[in-house]
Amino acid sequence: MLRTRGSRTASDELIVFDHGLRAHLVGRGIPTAEPVPNRAGTTFVRIGETALEVYRLLPGRSIGKAGVREIAAAARLLAQFHRAGEDYRAEVPPVAQYRTLGIDTATTRMESPELLGQVYARLDRSAGHRFPCARAVARRWLDRLREEFSDAVYQALPQTLTHGDFTLANLLFAPDGSVCGVFDFDWSRRGPRVRDIADGLFFVAGRRRTPLQAGSIWSLTEAVELRPERCAAWLGSYIAVNPLTPAEWDAIPLALAARWLSVRVEGTAKVPPEDRLRFAFGNLIPPLRWLDAHWGEIRNRLVSG
Repeated sequence: MLRTRGSRTASDELIVFDHGLRAHLVGRGIPTAEPVPNRAGTTFVRIGETALEVYRLLPGRSIGKAGVREIAAAARLLAQFHRAGEDYRAEVPPVAQYRTLGIDTATTRMESPELLGQVYARLDRSAGHRFPCARAVARRWLDRLREEFSDAVYQALPQTLTHGDFTLANLLFAPDGSVCGVFDFDWSRRGPRVRDIADGLFFVAGRRRTPLQAGSIWSLTEAVELRPERCAAWLGSYIAVNPLTPAEWDAIPLALAARWLSVRVEGTAKVPPEDRLRFAFGNLIPPLRWLDAHWGEIRNRLVSG
């Protein structure tokens, strides 16, 4: 498979980090693929500004919707991934996560509440009277993130190597429901485990309304339905391998909200200008409303049980 790296992750430094990580993970039994060296012995080439890599194909199938069996398998794989990455100490430089939205500030933290706040302030100014309820919900959660998920709180959480984009689109499954491939480490870096846990809670355990279409940003960022039994399967399978601290339980809904708010604005760079406000705000509320209503129930069920 010939792969073209994205422009935000195509520097020599990031590619070296990525390829070293893949070798590290394979050596610890995590199912992924290393790049194939070319005749010169290097693992990528450049044609102009484009960085190209070649990978062997791994057997397995992608799935558009996960059942409880696949949810549990993906959670266990993530827990194993976190354990395997604990001693991978290579660092990556700060990244300008919102450069495509006109904010060039680079940071070592993904979904920075301050930078997210800047993005939403710009959208607010352009929205006029449209989407007032969704904008109000976004502002309320951004205020919570600044107060309850500050940089100090974020850095104090248990850290490991995170995947950075743990979604169904980046997993392959075997016929028995186990995960036989995990890919796309463009956003991997050291960070709190809760960021990946929140990703999986939404993008793996969340019940999709339509089958996943990997080439559609609307499909990739669909507002899934969060159900207690599916969330419990995800979190229960993870903690069976890697228990969580009380601070992590507190942080999971904040990490999920930050990721969801970020996903909605980052995706606006991939839709026509006339669709950007609808993309950002059109289905923003349901997952955040669910967190308000149900997170305490899920936490109490798993922590006390």
